[in-house]
Amino acid sequence: MRPNSLGRTFSIMQQELNSTIDHLFRTEYVKLVSYLTTKFGAANIDIIEDAVQESLLKAMRLWSFKEIPTEPGKWLYRVSYNRIIDVLRRKSKTVMFNPEIMNDYIEGEVDFEDGLKDNQLKMIFACCHPSMNETEQIILSLKLLCGFSTKEISGALLKETETVKKAISRAKKKFKDEVGELSIPSGSQLDERIEGVLKVIYLLFNSGYTAHSGENLLKKDVCEDALRLGGILYNHPACNTSELKALISLMCYQLSRFDARVNANGKMVIFEHQDRTLWDQELIALGSNFLLESGRGATYCDYQFEAAIAREYAVSKSYDEMNWMNVLRVYNVMCSQTDNIFHQLNRLVIIEKVEGVAPAYKGLLKLDESKLSNSYLYYSIRSNFEKVLGISDFEQHLKKAISLTDNQQEKDFLSGLF
Repeated sequence: MRPNSLGRTFSIMQQELNSTIDHLFRTEYVKLVSYLTTKFGAANIDIIEDAVQESLLKAMRLWSFKEIPTEPGKWLYRVSYNRIIDVLRRKSKTVMFNPEIMNDYIEGEVDFEDGLKDNQLKMIFACCHPSMNETEQIILSLKLLCGFSTKEISGALLKETETVKKAISRAKKKFKDEVGELSIPSGSQLDERIEGVLKVIYLLFNSGYTAHSGENLLKKDVCEDALRLGGILYNHPACNTSELKALISLMCYQLSRFDARVNANGKMVIFEHQDRTLWDQELIALGSNFLLESGRGATYCDYQFEAAIAREYAVSKSYDEMNWMNVLRVYNVMCSQTDNIFHQLNRLVIIEKVEGVAPAYKGLLKLDESKLSNSYLYYSIRSNFEKVLGISDFEQHLKKAISLTDNQQEKDFLSGLF
């Protein structure tokens, strides 16, 4: 084999390996951090994070020339666990006299899947501890439960990277000082935290549904992980609320169209041109069941409104038969009850379809642009309206939209609109 061919072959192999590691990072990271934090305590979260990350780096080095273990999760756990013990043992000799810890260290096999769901549920609520404000809860959950990088968190929350770094430091200090032993709260403590937990899952799903950076538009495993976390909550009687059921419904509807959102070449496909035969009818039916169940509560929440909107997309027989008026009615009610500026922005897209671009653009100019200055979606919608209306500023705003997204697929799609 020629050197150039060998280099290309190795490059392809490395890309495949990196993809495997990335998938493992998403699927195993939360398991490892949750189990190990339950085992060693919140005070050791920095050591735990470092150990898990080192195990992934070690896997990438070893598995580039050795076969990947049949149970990679257990391999990563064992490497992480041993690393933590070594660090703790250097810090304090007393760890060697803790039989629960040292027995696991000495034994060759430990089934860390045992009690996994409870451990993850404990970790979810630990990240939403009342000592932290809402933003800190979300940032910490994205980092510890999902393995998001600082840049990904910045993109998800539309915040500056330095702001996120400082928030992570504050949240982790509170986590170490205030959380203590991980547990599932009860009574009023549970009620206080469940809202924050649902927001984290919601944000996680959205981050996978349109990835904020990289070559891929979508990260299906991230969305599936969000749905899995919702399932963990659903299986705990005290967490099984109408809001949770509505959120699960929304995720099912959105995930049902996942495979149709990109073509065979991985390019973005807008709703109008999506192949409906690729839509997952089982997930659509599941979404409808959960939406029906969620409606049996005394009040309505944003997740129910969003699920109702997603349902209209999912059950439409064709683009021409899409009932935009029904969607607008839901948006009208939702926006009358909340002041979420992104709901208002998305409502204007539907107004354009029902009433025309002129009233939609008039409404857009009334929005507080300072609250949307980091949103590529705002500038892409604005540029589209302006292009239709023949306003020359559309190119300037389209360039702004392109500059605000780190996702290459979105950049390519938006670049084709000039």
